[in-house]
Amino acid sequence: MKVADCLKAIGGELVSGAGDKVFRGVSIDTRTLKEDELFVCIRGDRFDGHNFIEEARNKKAAAIVLSEKSNALSKNSEAPPVVRVGDTLKALQELSSFHRKQIPVRVVGITGTNGKSTTKEMIASITETKLKTVKTKGNLNNHIGLPLSLFHLSSDDKVAVLEMGMSAAGEIKRLAEIAQPEIGVLTNISEGHLVHLKTLKNVQAAKGELYDALSEQGTAIVNADDPLVLELAKSVRAKVVTYGIHSEADVKAGDIRPMNKEGFDFNVRLFDQTIPIRLPFLGACNIYNALAAMATGYSLGIGPDDMKTGLSNASLLSNRYETTEYQGATIINDAYNANPRSMHEALKTLANYKCEGRKFFILGDMLELGEMAESAHAKLGENITEHSIDYLVAVGELSAHAAKSAIASGMDKKQIATAAEHKCAVAFIKKHIRPGDCLLVKGSRGSKMEEVVRSLTV
Repeated sequence: MKVADCLKAIGGELVSGAGDKVFRGVSIDTRTLKEDELFVCIRGDRFDGHNFIEEARNKKAAAIVLSEKSNALSKNSEAPPVVRVGDTLKALQELSSFHRKQIPVRVVGITGTNGKSTTKEMIASITETKLKTVKTKGNLNNHIGLPLSLFHLSSDDKVAVLEMGMSAAGEIKRLAEIAQPEIGVLTNISEGHLVHLKTLKNVQAAKGELYDALSEQGTAIVNADDPLVLELAKSVRAKVVTYGIHSEADVKAGDIRPMNKEGFDFNVRLFDQTIPIRLPFLGACNIYNALAAMATGYSLGIGPDDMKTGLSNASLLSNRYETTEYQGATIINDAYNANPRSMHEALKTLANYKCEGRKFFILGDMLELGEMAESAHAKLGENITEHSIDYLVAVGELSAHAAKSAIASGMDKKQIATAAEHKCAVAFIKKHIRPGDCLLVKGSRGSKMEEVVRSLTV
C-alpha cells in the first residue's frame, strides 16, 4: 500500500516525506518491525511507541504514523514519511478495516466466555482443508490484536477466522465494525468480566453484539444448549445454524464415548447426514467447540470428510488441556484461564479421568468476578466435594475460600493444602505425588498457574 492510500483510509496529515512511498506490512513493535513496514506509534499501559521512533527509523521503516501530540519529526531527507493523526489506535483500526475491504474474504468472528481460541483453531483447521485461511495468532483478539491479524490478509485468502475478546460493553461491536464478519460464532455465555459488566445479563448483551453485527445474508452459529445464547438468537437478522448435545439442533452430537487420554468418539448428525468423529482432546467442553466448528464449516461449504480431517489435524494452544508427566504422574495443564463454568468443566474432566492413583486439583484464583468473587470460590469448594478428588491444593487469597468451603462441605483437612505462592504448592505436590496419580492445574490468566507446571516439568 502507498502512504497516500493510507492517508485516504485514516485521514491525518502527511507532515514529511512522499505519499508515493510503499509499505509492505504494519507493525506496532520495533522488536519485530521489518524493513519497509509501516510503524504505528501506539500508547499502551507499559510502552509508548512514540519513544521508539528513532529505532523504527534505524530499522528502515517505510513510514511512521504518530499522534498530533508528538513533535518527533526528522529533517533528514532520507527519513521515512511521517503521517500525523489525532489517535493512532483509531488509525490502526481504520487502516486494517480499509485493508479488509479490499479483499473479498469470508470472515468468521468468534466470541464467548469460554472456548474461543480452541474453537478458532478447530474452525481454521477445517477450512484449511479446502480454502486458504488466515486466523488469529495465539489470542490476539482485542482492539489491537484483531487489526494486526487483518493485516496478514492477502489477495488469495478466502477465509479469515478471527477471535473477538472483550471486557466491556461496546468492544465486540467495534471489532465487528472493523472485521465485518459474515459468520458469527458465540460459544457460550457465563460469569466473566464482571468487574466492568457487573451482571450476567450485561455479559449476554455485550457478547450479543457479534450477532447484532451480522447482516441478513450472514449466519449465526448458535449453542442450542446455552439458554442465554439461544435467547439472543431469537432476534438475529441472519440465518441461524444451531449445535448442541442435549437440545434439538442442526448439528448434534450423540453416542459419545470417552477414550480417556485419547479424547472422544461420537457421532454427529449434521442436518440429514451422520458423521463419525474422533476428537483427540480431553475435556467434554471440546465436543461443543468441535460442533461449533463443524456448523461453521458446513456454512462455508466444507464437506463431511474434510471436516473429519480438519478436526483430527487440529491442535490446541498451550496451557489448554495439555498433558505431560512428572515422575510417573500425569499432569493436565489447563492453566490458560478460568471462570466458574470452565472450573466446573475441569473438575468433571479430572473426575472422569481414569488413572491408577489419586487425583489432585491444583487451583488458582478466578479473577475478574467483581462482587461475586468470594461466593464463586465458595461454590467451587462445594463442587469439589461432589467429585472424586483426593487432594485440593489452593493457591492464592481467593482460592483459600474454596478450600474453606470444601472443608465445610465435608472434605478432610488432610486432603487440602493452601498456599500463598506457587513454590509452596509445588513443594506440597512434590512431597505427596506418586506414580500413577493425576494432577489438573487451572486458574485465571493473572494467577499464572502454568508456573506450577513449569516447576514440575523443567
